[in-house]
Amino acid sequence: MINDIFKVFGEQTAEILFEIITECIDDYLYIFDLQNNTFEISQSAVNRFNMSKNVLTDAANEVMKVVYEEDREMLAKHLADICEGRENVHNLHYRWLDKEGMPVWINCRGIVIDDQQGNAEYLVGCLNETGNKRRADNITGLLGGPEFLAYLRSQKEPISKGFFMHVGIDDFGAINSSRGADYGNYILKSVAGCMKECLSDKQRIYHLVADQYVIVDLETSSAEDAVALKEKITDKLHNFIVAEKYEAIFSISIGVIDAATFCEGTEECRKKFEFALKQAKSMGKNGFYIFDQDDYEVFLRKGRIIATLRNAIVNHYDGFEVYYQPIVDCQSEQIIGAEALMR
Repeated sequence: MINDIFKVFGEQTAEILFEIITECIDDYLYIFDLQNNTFEISQSAVNRFNMSKNVLTDAANEVMKVVYEEDREMLAKHLADICEGRENVHNLHYRWLDKEGMPVWINCRGIVIDDQQGNAEYLVGCLNETGNKRRADNITGLLGGPEFLAYLRSQKEPISKGFFMHVGIDDFGAINSSRGADYGNYILKSVAGCMKECLSDKQRIYHLVADQYVIVDLETSSAEDAVALKEKITDKLHNFIVAEKYEAIFSISIGVIDAATFCEGTEECRKKFEFALKQAKSMGKNGFYIFDQDDYEVFLRKGRIIATLRNAIVNHYDGFEVYYQPIVDCQSEQIIGAEALMR
């Protein structure tokens, strides 16, 4: 096998394989040439972390710029131990800075390769994000939020139709509190199973966080289909509750947005996605809400007003004025006081 690979790729096997493998895995591969002070890492790391290129020629200094300031001394000491032969394995948990300068926990692992004289020549390994969101959930058996986004980004054409259903279990916290976490997990898994049974081959479901799920349909265009799916799921859950002899009585609320909203950007889509479920839950249990732009504008305006008021309070009520409303004694027709009004 190895000989065949060399025949295919020739003398540049190591470099070509490095490029191929880095495209196939989520971890970031790296090669640190300790003697020449150069560092090469997967190109995908450039998109994630605070670095402008994947090959660093002044590695000792440039790598440290990516490392969170509090962790630099620890890493520098460990690398010194490697170069001086006191360590031959690299396995550290510390933080790198992302594109926004925020610390991201990573686990960086590697092995030291010595030259013919026994001096440390290379450090070769990989790093992965230990604080990253899970790609799947073992309790529900569903893929998670990162895979939901990956599926949307994998579409060859811009998304132009379909819908996202943001599903939340009403008062799920009460189930956990009264019956315990194990039973709560059983409900999460059962709800996921009931919803999966209601989906067509072209629809997908993902588990987001806690008691929230998303159903994706990139084919359907009508709101009536979303309503029909909601009713189908509600009936299935009712049958489950009856079969469980009403040990836990619960409902779900659903907010629906147009799938094409994803083309407005991930952050804008997330805001409208969250808003839709919040509106559904505000209707009471078993709520169902289809996104409306006018409602959203009212919600945003209210948020801006609240933010402005809070900012004014912090800044000694800047922008407020006091007006006095006189209070008159009807019998004597004399002003006996005043009511202060802030405007």
